[in-house]
Amino acid sequence: MPIILLTNHYSKGPLSIVEKELPEGFELVSLDKVCKEELIEKAGMADYFIVSGRIPIDREVIDAAVNLKMIQRTGVGIDTLDLAALREKDIPVYVNKGINSISVAEHTIMLILSVLRRLPYADSSVKKGDWAKQELGIQCNELNNKTVGLVGIGNIGAAVAKMLSAFEVKILYYKPVRLSECEERELNVQYCPIEKLLKEVDILSLHCPLTSETKGMIGGKEIASMKSSSIIINTSRGQLIDEEALINALQSGYIKGAGLDTYSNEPIPTNSPLLILENVVLTPHIGGVTYEAFQRMWREAMQNIKLFEEGKTDILIKHRL
Repeated sequence: MPIILLTNHYSKGPLSIVEKELPEGFELVSLDKVCKEELIEKAGMADYFIVSGRIPIDREVIDAAVNLKMIQRTGVGIDTLDLAALREKDIPVYVNKGINSISVAEHTIMLILSVLRRLPYADSSVKKGDWAKQELGIQCNELNNKTVGLVGIGNIGAAVAKMLSAFEVKILYYKPVRLSECEERELNVQYCPIEKLLKEVDILSLHCPLTSETKGMIGGKEIASMKSSSIIINTSRGQLIDEEALINALQSGYIKGAGLDTYSNEPIPTNSPLLILENVVLTPHIGGVTYEAFQRMWREAMQNIKLFEEGKTDILIKHRL
């Protein structure tokens, strides 16, 4: 019976969804705790990895996985995978491309509106018995008629652009390879070099993968070039931003606010200054994890493994790297 190893630990609720999607004839093994030591210990029994979470799948883990046939990612991020080591052993990697793009895009819009309208502060003040209607209201801003800058415009960035169309905003975007004119018209977006984009936007939203080129791409210099009234949204990878520079800009009021779903270190450290800033909205990297997206993610990941085991590699439903 082929064994699928889940490289993460899930509590009872999420694990029950995963187990329901397990194909007949397969066995599922998961970690009892999130640690590399247990992953290495269990790697040798696995025919397949479903990679979820932040434990690195490095050379040490790969060398321990002596029976490994294939790796399936639950999402699209591959920054935890040692691709060179996997290629050496001819172990294919498949990703669930676009599987949670709508979920992340909706979360992005929610963070934008939450920061602009100071939603967490408004909620807590009412629950404490305060009714600072005008005082709080004049600290809020509309999304309508703002300029939004998207850095990266793949499946998620494109979905964000489509959702933003209802707010009558101007959308600038940057990516290394420019979209076609037809794609730009369809999404109602304008290409802009990143240096110019940073200076012009009211809202900066990041939607690019974490690579050696993009790590720390938004640092002190880039933040200093932005408007003091601007906000930064990150639902991609925390290390795209120099977190210390962001914190300094938020503390000083140089930028108005931020909405963050990802962080340099996850879980976010309990002593992080981000936790006490009123101009920041924080969520625990759940942009791509709604009930619908989670169920869809696991259904397609399991289906991919089943097809691979049956030798039907020509009809695998998700992208091979």
